[in-house]
Amino acid sequence: REARSLLRFVCTPEGAAILDASGHAPGRGIYVCCDVVCLRKALKPAKLAFALKRPVMAPDFDTVYQEVRRLLYKRLRTCLSLGQKAGAIVSGYVPLRQAFAQARVLYLILAEDIATGRAEEYHSWCTQHSVPYVTLFTKEELGHIIGKPSRSAVGLTAPHFLKLLLARLTSLERLQTAYNRA
Repeated sequence: REARSLLRFVCTPEGAAILDASGHAPGRGIYVCCDVVCLRKALKPAKLAFALKRPVMAPDFDTVYQEVRRLLYKRLRTCLSLGQKAGAIVSGYVPLRQAFAQARVLYLILAEDIATGRAEEYHSWCTQHSVPYVTLFTKEELGHIIGKPSRSAVGLTAPHFLKLLLARLTSLERLQTAYNRA
């Protein structure tokens, strides 16, 4: 896998293993996939000590999970923000309806707090046009991410941004699903 799709952990001078959110912290690092099973295995003290070639204090798994979740949400927000700047996102009821009619929407993100009637309408559009969708963020967050007032939904219209977004969504989904099962 590409290093940028993985999580990097480094050892502090005090011997604590920490998540390297920037991916550029100094020192020996280890890369782990965004999967709960991989994280649990990699964060065992013996595995960390072996990989980092020194004694290490392993972090609390629940704390690491929350940090990783925040990091993945941040990466997702960055991707959406870039997509808006590049003109690869459509938002607002009328522009979305037009984009669906023109078969330009490749993926839809719905807000978590969307009105039931509007959600059913968007689900119907997605079903009619075979467009996958996900429910993430609140309307306020979704609007803020793309530099607009609150938004119920945003549609992605550019394949390259969709690929980037799906990689981030897949990582987040895998992480949350496995954590909720455990």
